[in-house]
Amino acid sequence: MRFHTYGNHNHPIIIMLTSSFCAAESLEYLYSDLAEDYFVIVPEYNGHYEGSKDFTTRRKEANEMVQYLNANGIRDICLIYGQSMGAEIGMELIAQLLKYKITVESAFFDGGTFLKQPKLYKAIKNYKNKSMLNKLRNQSVDEVVNWRSVDQFKKDDTEIARPMIESMVKTAPHITDESIKNETECRYTFNFPYIPENMQENIFFVYAEEEKDFKSCFKHLIDAYPAANFKTLSGEGHLTYSLRKTDDYLRVIRAICNRNND
Repeated sequence: MRFHTYGNHNHPIIIMLTSSFCAAESLEYLYSDLAEDYFVIVPEYNGHYEGSKDFTTRRKEANEMVQYLNANGIRDICLIYGQSMGAEIGMELIAQLLKYKITVESAFFDGGTFLKQPKLYKAIKNYKNKSMLNKLRNQSVDEVVNWRSVDQFKKDDTEIARPMIESMVKTAPHITDESIKNETECRYTFNFPYIPENMQENIFFVYAEEEKDFKSCFKHLIDAYPAANFKTLSGEGHLTYSLRKTDDYLRVIRAICNRNND
């Protein structure tokens, strides 16, 4: 795993976690602005860049982040932000950081899967992900944007999702079948780690109402973390609000960061 940092290291710290099969730069449309006032750390998962080992597990990826923070003497995190698979890794990261007595002030997770699925379902998803990555390795960004769909993005959202698609096209040549398998496992084996109520109160989950994962996991998420904050959006697709209305989205992130300082 490698770590990209942006901004002044004396500023409050935000950790930003990407979606599956995405490089750190897929979040540039957010961290380029936030780096003015925050020190932003964007881990790049194993298996997502040339020369790295394969992606491992949700627990091991999160633990590498914990070790990085410990090695750099970081004891307070202003915000953990995660998109899609990054949300599940983010929840595991919170659980581990609390054990290491590293403070997490708030968290904001967009479009997380948070599901535990049977073997057959995971096998089908793994096959689909392999097919998608094979296509990504052999086509340009413009060609991919014109697909009927790109994994989680529906037909009308592919142009909106161009920053993520560009990242996936760049990352695809480095992602092995083993990494694909492990990322599929990561997304569909969520085990709802224990999070104390006072931490739950500072976690924010957001979904588009049309997302398949919202319909599948929302009730389980509320049952597991009843003190957390939940928001649904109408008329949006997977992660599209952050891309379509970036300025508003950044204001939300800043408001969450600042809420404990008011």
